[in-house]
Amino acid sequence: MGAMSTDPHSGPVGEKAWAEDALARDRGRVQMFNATRPDGLDGWTIALEQYDLLVEVILATIDRFADDDGSVPLQLIVTEAQQQLGANAAFPGGRLSNYVRYTKVDLEARCVVERVPRSSPQRVRLFAGS
Repeated sequence: MGAMSTDPHSGPVGEKAWAEDALARDRGRVQMFNATRPDGLDGWTIALEQYDLLVEVILATIDRFADDDGSVPLQLIVTEAQQQLGANAAFPGGRLSNYVRYTKVDLEARCVVERVPRSSPQRVRLFAGS
């Protein structure tokens, strides 16, 4: 679990969420977190393979394209994921926008990434803590 943040979208989430995630991972899935939901649970899971691919693209995009403040536009992350994973067999539908956005929310709840306050359009950076 990560450090506490004042952003309502950032975690940490409670022990129940982590316990549910452990059970999901035993089944090859990941429990999606959302810090704005009760117990930090969004109520659904994603295949572990899909999740790992998305996390890799999200973090690599931030690392590769970050501005001086360490952030990138969310739309750039969506575009990169679409280019890199759109034809991947793990995503048979081919459209990645919602997958990326939901995974980004999950990573906020896990204190891996955070939204840049008051950025419009939304920007994302690695979690800096408070």
